[in-house]
Amino acid sequence: MKTIGRRQLMKLGVASLATPAIIGRASPVSAQNAFKGENMIVVSWSGNYELKFKEAVIDAFNAKYDTKLETVGGWDQMVPQIKAAPADNPPFDIIVSDEYTALTGLAENLFLKTDRSKIPGFADVYPFFDENRPAGKDYGVPFGGGTIWMLANKSAGVPVDTWTSLWDPKAQGKITLDATVFAWDLCISAILSNSKPGIEELYGTPEDVRKLYDELDKLKVARWYADGAELANLMFQEEAEVGMAYSTDVYDFLTKHGDQFDAAVPKEGTAAYTDWYITVRGTKHPELAELFSAYLLEHDTQQNFLNVSSAFMSRNDLEAPAHFPGYPKTNDDYHRMFNVLTMEGWAKFVENWDQFDQWIKETITKTTAG
Repeated sequence: MKTIGRRQLMKLGVASLATPAIIGRASPVSAQNAFKGENMIVVSWSGNYELKFKEAVIDAFNAKYDTKLETVGGWDQMVPQIKAAPADNPPFDIIVSDEYTALTGLAENLFLKTDRSKIPGFADVYPFFDENRPAGKDYGVPFGGGTIWMLANKSAGVPVDTWTSLWDPKAQGKITLDATVFAWDLCISAILSNSKPGIEELYGTPEDVRKLYDELDKLKVARWYADGAELANLMFQEEAEVGMAYSTDVYDFLTKHGDQFDAAVPKEGTAAYTDWYITVRGTKHPELAELFSAYLLEHDTQQNFLNVSSAFMSRNDLEAPAHFPGYPKTNDDYHRMFNVLTMEGWAKFVENWDQFDQWIKETITKTTAG
């Protein structure tokens, strides 16, 4: 069977947002054995995130309610898989969604609205999350979010507190960047540019975006990676020593190999996505999905996940972990540190996807030549 790569999936057209029908659901049941033995599939991000999510969230929920929830890893294939399945028999019950996933899923009427009156945890969520997803805030619960970090082998001799280190002469020939979802690489150029605030250049004309590629073209890259596993191999084998890493992978570098690597959210800020867990239309487990959604916003659930990850969480009353120096403490901190690649931003970016995809291929060739 021919498989579709992540970059190919990003080339799917994005239709205008539509509003799914609301299916009546029961309120979460407080009795500990109300869902005993019931199964449900929750999709989290593949890789290290999935492992941490299973350990800190899924296993704990199953232990508390005697359920049999499973988590499977996913990326851009989630929406096509749901769309391909019968509407009354989806392959998943709840999926994690960044802004791109939310945009494409809502356009296909794949999600259920959330009744916030049944989920008290919303009272403790930073407004930042609704403010960055106005067109999608009625769907799902904001669990947290992810970012890109500066990562370096200590032997490279470059600081990780600034994105400018990627252009440091000492880093040339030792760099690694994401070849697949390359919008995040472009965000680095945008953050360092003074032309527009944050990452707004990404939402501009092709001429605006071309300037971001021009900055990447100045780098000498050892190899562009396809996923977190390849990034880890490149860094541990020292084929690359400096690069951009996702928060889903940073935790293990810092806690298990902190004697060898440094990582940080640079002082200029970073690009980010938010993680909302959304119930899929057609689920056979609407009440259990509602209970789990409420569980995701509970204090202990979020604190337990924060303690074993480098994500940022949605609640405003958590204790910052030692491995995340500078963890945001206010809504203003969130806006200052995290430039979310929004649903509206993705809609504009993918309008010129074929051109941008061709340009990144040329950039990869230029930066790895010689």
